[in-house]
Amino acid sequence: MGLFSFIKQAIAFKKSFKEQAQRDAVYLQMSTEELATLPDDELFSAVWIRTENIVSSKEDLLEGFNSLNDEQRVFYAVNYLEMEVNNGGLCQFFVNSSRMVAPIVSEYMGIIGAIEHKKLYNAFIEKHQINTNDLSSFDSDTIEVFQSQYECYPFDEYDDAFYELEPLQNHLVSYVKKHIEKF
Repeated sequence: MGLFSFIKQAIAFKKSFKEQAQRDAVYLQMSTEELATLPDDELFSAVWIRTENIVSSKEDLLEGFNSLNDEQRVFYAVNYLEMEVNNGGLCQFFVNSSRMVAPIVSEYMGIIGAIEHKKLYNAFIEKHQINTNDLSSFDSDTIEVFQSQYECYPFDEYDDAFYELEPLQNHLVSYVKKHIEKF
């Protein structure tokens, strides 16, 4: 890539980043009535930005999560699972800080009506006797530790089955619409 192309891409990225920051600022200021008028994808983005803003305003992730209301916690935890599985699989969900919601995410999937996701998650946990209340064995600072955990369980089977299901985002948008005043 030539210098001109690199500079052009950098400018486009900076512009895109600035535009996203402006959209985020608008989402943070929206009233409940304004949120309710958004198309599904934008509603999802707006609620994600709003919940993430609350969480990130605290000293640590757990404190931020605990500062959310019940409906926001459901949204945040289930979305966290979907993001991690889509980006690196269930193993990544257990390895990263997202593991803090592992003990409650099954219940939350039930709350939003993602019954097949809940069944898949519970079956994997039960079959492999994974204690979601103690995932310290997944605590990893190195790729080698991650790789060894990944090889202990058939994560690919879970991930492949997960990808075949309806996206959790669809369930989350329906849930948000039912509880819009909480977001």
